[in-house]
Amino acid sequence: MSWLDYVQGRLQEMQPASVHALEAGAFLLVARTLPKTPVNTPGEASNTPCTLAVGVHALKGLSANQAQQLISQTRLYVAPRLLLVEGTDCALDAAAFRALGFSLCFNDDAENLNIYDYDLSTYKPVPDWLNARYWAHPERWKP
Repeated sequence: MSWLDYVQGRLQEMQPASVHALEAGAFLLVARTLPKTPVNTPGEASNTPCTLAVGVHALKGLSANQAQQLISQTRLYVAPRLLLVEGTDCALDAAAFRALGFSLCFNDDAENLNIYDYDLSTYKPVPDWLNARYWAHPERWKP
């Protein structure tokens, strides 16, 4: 399976309500795969956040700091979910993507491409200790 087939299948599986393309290649890919889904073009400001942001080589040519800033701004202001297709020559390596909360979901060794996914809703599962059992018990306090 090629990276293109994987991304198209993933987009069809997700069926996002709206998509923000981080660059022209992503715009063409999403428009071809999901013709009925509204897609914001790169650089287009939107009043409402999209459900998914897609980038195909969107970080190419950026330094590690610039790439982290683009990812952070996209997560905060554009979409809570990102799907990035990046080459192995990207300024961010696999460890940097993991540190930013991404998971590697596909690797195409033939074309030296990795596909990373970030989803705010599954970024960090709620730990078991974070529930009412372990918090203060007012009945134990004496006046």
